Amino acid sequence: MHKVLPYLTICLLLIFNNAVAQRDTLVWKPGLKLQSSDFVIDPSSVNIFNDISLVYGYRLQPGKPGKFLLIVNTAAVLNRKTSSLPDSSDTALRYVQIQFDLSGYHSRLIKLKASELGEISGRLVAAKMDSITFQANQEVSVLKKAFAEEFFRHPNKETLQKWEMKISDLLTSTPEIDEERIPGKLTYGLFAGVGHNIFKSKTSENFTNATGINFGLNYDIKKSRFVIDLNLNFNKTKQELEKNGYWPSGMKTHFASIELTYGYKINKNKWLLAPYGGFSINEFTPAKTNKEDKRRMAGYSPVLGLEINRYFKTMADLHEKARIYYKLRMSVNPTNLIKDYAGTQLNIKLAIGFDAVRIKTRLVKKV
Repeated sequence: MHKVLPYLTICLLLIFNNAVAQRDTLVWKPGLKLQSSDFVIDPSSVNIFNDISLVYGYRLQPGKPGKFLLIVNTAAVLNRKTSSLPDSSDTALRYVQIQFDLSGYHSRLIKLKASELGEISGRLVAAKMDSITFQANQEVSVLKKAFAEEFFRHPNKETLQKWEMKISDLLTSTPEIDEERIPGKLTYGLFAGVGHNIFKSKTSENFTNATGINFGLNYDIKKSRFVIDLNLNFNKTKQELEKNGYWPSGMKTHFASIELTYGYKINKNKWLLAPYGGFSINEFTPAKTNKEDKRRMAGYSPVLGLEINRYFKTMADLHEKARIYYKLRMSVNPTNLIKDYAGTQLNIKLAIGFDAVRIKTRLVKKV
């Protein structure tokens, strides 16, 4: 009996069977030897009943426009509760082992035929799957029938040895297909936290240091990291100012900044260092304002800094891998170039965020 199950169900079945010694089912794998304890021994019967199911499913991985890679997972599963032997003799166990190995070959054959298709049109997937399973079913059915007929005529050790060697050759000449997961070239990330700006020179004489919200995003290509880092911080004036209007002493203000930077990533275990440089936009505005208020001080300046990330958790599925981190970004503006109020500016940000990358699967023949 053949059952078509969803791809993920089969993956869970395989993982669970490898992790836990199940009582009721046994999934075929190379070298697995059946024991008498895998069967119900019924001395009142003369029949061998080997209840084996082939389960399979597939998923599609997008490739070139309109094309998909067909990724198939299969498993030959023995039901221990319903499989029975008249006795636990060596002959009976070798007989059911050959049947089980033929089902394992069947499982491997479907995966091999699917891998040889390469990328195909999405409209052809169902037809191709039907064709693959039909061809494999036909080939294995012929083998199973030939074995059963030959053993019925010659129920001896020579027949068993002949078929054991035959199936060994079939498995050797039919490579296992492994899924090799390859991260994409583009990584993207988001982060959020707190920021603090320390002002020097004329900026410090007129404004208190600023503290507030930090957030941003990054795009990585190989070792290169491009970051948009935004801050909305809060501070006050230290004295009266005249700039596009009157700024009273002690007035609450907002300090906003945007850093557009390029960095070079240096990875070491769970750590990432990225020295960077770029361009910064810095702006002071009153905290309370209206449409007619033109009070604003802005400067455009270079920025140099260092980013330090500590990864503490990894999450992954079939399509994506994400790493969560703590981030420290420290940078300096040699001068923020705010006219009449310029000064050196130190920027410190602490955040939590993640880097994510798309995962592509490549089918490879296991040697």
